[in-house]
Amino acid sequence: MTAMVALGAGSSLVAAPLGAASPRGIVVTNPTVTAAPANGDSAVVMFITNNSKGPISLTSVSSPVSGMSMMYYDQNMRKGDHVMSWLTNILIQPGHVQKLALRFQGAMLSDLRSPLVKGSTVRLELKWTNFQTARTLTVYAKVVSAPKGLHFHMGSMNMKM
Repeated sequence: MTAMVALGAGSSLVAAPLGAASPRGIVVTNPTVTAAPANGDSAVVMFITNNSKGPISLTSVSSPVSGMSMMYYDQNMRKGDHVMSWLTNILIQPGHVQKLALRFQGAMLSDLRSPLVKGSTVRLELKWTNFQTARTLTVYAKVVSAPKGLHFHMGSMNMKM
């Protein structure tokens, strides 16, 4: 199975193999989400490379399969003693590769409308701005097994898988 990313081209979308740069210099590689039950939570993991000439600000990672999504900072989601902090954006400098992962900066999908089953794919929408224009990039992520001990904890919310 080949993962695909949809690249904005005017008002239409053009499918290109994952790893191809968008017309605006953004490359997304190895996107995955963790398997989770309906109404559950899933962690998003991917690499975002900014090949444009200026910085970009990632403002959201969402999916039609979830009722809510968020970007966060957490020292390590696989330990129960760390707490997630909500991020409104993630700055990615030109030439820099930003990893969204289970440690430090990441993203999650919550309130899943249906189960995410290992081996299937999920459509993700990344929203970002170059500080002049807002953009959306559609990425198809593979569903993988959740690592043992994956722990979603934010303030008084404690979501453990």
